[in-house]
Amino acid sequence: MSESPYVQDADAASFQSLVIDASHRAPVLVDFWAEWCGPCRVLAPVLAKLADEFQGRFRVVKVDTDREQAIAHQFGIRSLPTVKVFKDGAIVDEFVGAQPESGVRALLERHLSRESEQIRYQASTLRERGELAQARALLEQAHVEDPDNHRVIADLVDTLIDLGELERARNAFDLLAESARDESHARATAARLAFAEVAATAPPVEELTRAIERDARDCESRYRLGALRMLAGEHEAALDLLLEVLRLDRSFRDDGARKALLSAFEMLGNGHPLVGRYRGRLSSLLH
Repeated sequence: MSESPYVQDADAASFQSLVIDASHRAPVLVDFWAEWCGPCRVLAPVLAKLADEFQGRFRVVKVDTDREQAIAHQFGIRSLPTVKVFKDGAIVDEFVGAQPESGVRALLERHLSRESEQIRYQASTLRERGELAQARALLEQAHVEDPDNHRVIADLVDTLIDLGELERARNAFDLLAESARDESHARATAARLAFAEVAATAPPVEELTRAIERDARDCESRYRLGALRMLAGEHEAALDLLLEVLRLDRSFRDDGARKALLSAFEMLGNGHPLVGRYRGRLSSLLH
């Protein structure tokens, strides 16, 4: 047995308490192993090291499959080592074979609750209540404490947009690693920031509306009004405005209307009912 206080051995009598019950408090990695298994001896110190490092945020429970054949049979163990991740009484992930430390860390990242994630949740609640300054302060704190959590940065950018602090929002967005910018959350935030930057220099809605009434081919006014409508949650009206700009002048702002439509799709997300419909309209207009 490992000397780590976060690594324990389980048998048929203790499996329920050490794994199933304990997994309701923190994730449990069950390491199915055997004495004769070379890769098992490679993996064991990696698991023990990480268990010590994370100080109880997860636990490792080892099951000797030679001694506990009934447990091995129950969970269909055919190769060693096999590691199964239990959370809230159920298996939520697994891997087979010795893994490098980076691989195990990636698995843990998927299942361990980071303190900064709890702060994100608190900040989200504050944003919903309109307490934007307080939400910003929490997210800035979370970023200092966990600078690698790119979701915190994206939330901070969104909050700064809400506050109208666009220069700070742009500076915060620039902190995102390139690898994180491809995630859907970050793409949606980037799209919202782009619309906010257009809207920041736009005249009031009434003035833009009158300009379009005077000149139906006024692409600039339509484009700016589209940005304002997107930010106001009037998504269908915004998409109609941008489609019309594209129909009137494909070269406007260096294909800006098409790019803005794609940004709008990112902001709404692929699951939004408007996205599929307007993707079809965009495709028809381009062909």
